[in-house]
Order: sequence, then structure tokens, then C-alpha cells
Amino acid sequence: MFIVSIYRINVPSVVSETIDGEVIIINLEAGYYYSVDSAAGVQIWSWLEAGQSFDTILSALLDRYAASADSLRAALSSFIDQLTNEGLIVPDASALSSAAIPAHDGATRAFQAPMLQKFTDMQDLLLLDPIHEVDESGWPRVPQTAQE
Repeated sequence: MFIVSIYRINVPSVVSETIDGEVIIINLEAGYYYSVDSAAGVQIWSWLEAGQSFDTILSALLDRYAASADSLRAALSSFIDQLTNEGLIVPDASALSSAAIPAHDGATRAFQAPMLQKFTDMQDLLLLDPIHEVDESGWPRVPQTAQE
């Protein structure tokens, strides 16, 4: 069985920003927003954005954190499953980056498994945003089917 190991951020449905060591992710179609604030989680998100494969990310984690390969693999798999189940990333073999993750030159540190925190309190407001009524040409052009 073939296991997909390359993902991409599910744009344009998903937008994100890293602010002060925390990634804020918004799923514009579902109206949910998310937070990832562990150092490993922030790094993993940035590597996924850059088109790094599961194996490359795992190798980088092994280089940076004092944890066993099995525990890092399980944490990375779990985190990617969470991101996939929420529709934040999608499998995409064409998204593979040719750039390598730079080698870590510092000491390894304790590993804290990344956790995806989901917030639903602003769903109604996020879904009311008129930007949802545009096509890939952007605002303020409303798609033909929405104008009719």
C-alpha cells in the first residue's frame, strides 16, 4: 500500500500566520480557527508549507529533539492526521520541495508533541465574510454564478 508522505497547505481554503512562536490557522470554508504553539508544531507547519516530505521532517526532528525515533514518528503522524482530518493540509506529491531543511547546529532539547487546538467560537463571523463569494481572481469580482 502506498502511503502519501508529501502534503501541501489546503489553499485557498486555509490561511495561516506565525506570530510570536504560535501558528494561527484559519479554515475559511469551515469557519474554524486553530492554534499550534509548541516549538516542534510551529517548525512542522513551516516545513509543510515549504513542501518537505514526512521523512525529511522526521529526520529534522531527530536532529533537533532528544526523543526516540519511534516517539517522534508517532507524534508527527498524529499531528499530520489531525491537520488532514481538519482539512488544513492535503496529500500532494507534486508539492515536494527540492530545498533541504538546514542542519541544526545547536544542542538537542526536550520534545513536546505538537497539538492542534481548534476554536469554533467565531464560526458564524468567519462564514459571513463576503470574501467567500469570490473566485480565484479575487475581491471584488463576484463569480458569475453568485451574481445571478
